[in-house]
Amino acid sequence: MKRLASPPHSSLDLYDACVSEAEGALKAHLAENRIFLDQAANVFDTHSATKTWCDIPRARRGHREDIIVGTLSKGSLMDLYSSGVVGSTGEPRRIYDDIMVAAKGECPYCGGIGTPRTLDHYLPKSKFPAYSVHPRNLVPACRDCNTDAGADFPNTPQHQPIHPYLDKECFFNERWVYGEVHRSNPIVVTFSVIPPEHWVDHDKQRATQHFAACSLAGRYSSRVAGDISPLILQRQSSLSQFSPDQFRDHLNIVSSDANLLLNGWKRTLYHALCESDWFCNANFNGDWLNV
Repeated sequence: MKRLASPPHSSLDLYDACVSEAEGALKAHLAENRIFLDQAANVFDTHSATKTWCDIPRARRGHREDIIVGTLSKGSLMDLYSSGVVGSTGEPRRIYDDIMVAAKGECPYCGGIGTPRTLDHYLPKSKFPAYSVHPRNLVPACRDCNTDAGADFPNTPQHQPIHPYLDKECFFNERWVYGEVHRSNPIVVTFSVIPPEHWVDHDKQRATQHFAACSLAGRYSSRVAGDISPLILQRQSSLSQFSPDQFRDHLNIVSSDANLLLNGWKRTLYHALCESDWFCNANFNGDWLNV
């Protein structure tokens, strides 16, 4: 939903930082497996190029003792993130914080409705432990999006969530979320996905799946009242002299604001208001529901 620049760290920068803080046998064990983590990172890059992360081999559920890459077990790779990164007070934690701060307080999965609280593993570390500390697998996420994603990952390309760093430009630069204004008191606006006709089918499915998985229809609708109520008060007072066309032009200022996310809740809301002849013609005085 919101494009983020890829973290300015190589595939192994975070792993190397963890190795540098480790001690004794653990440090040696991690160091001797670096070449295998590099190979795994190449697999990640290959599938990133084709947007087929779902085809990367998965670890078994449970079984922390399973060897995943080189001689590193599933459990040791997962612990590398929780203890070596999150629990660090040195360079690994600095890299973690850099990735988090880059989101500027807006969760990219939901388009900034939520505030990132932690780094989400785009490929869940329980299924893809080789990428537990891969910078491009770590995405700032709000609690709702992180919880909704869970520990599963789709097995088919058309159901993969949108990757904020690595996905196709069409998800960020083309309009595919629409709103509809319903004449009621209070006014209700519903949101849905209508992908462009020229998109391939699996991109259409991915957009629809992402919107549903992040519960964006309800989360977008919950934001409506906070904007519409003061807008109606303006229409009743300072904007009361505007003709319907002038009022539509006023709404269009927000719907055309390039500083807002094209498919975010606010720009989509104002697009819907502009496209509603009833809303633009209503003066919101008297029996305005029947205007």
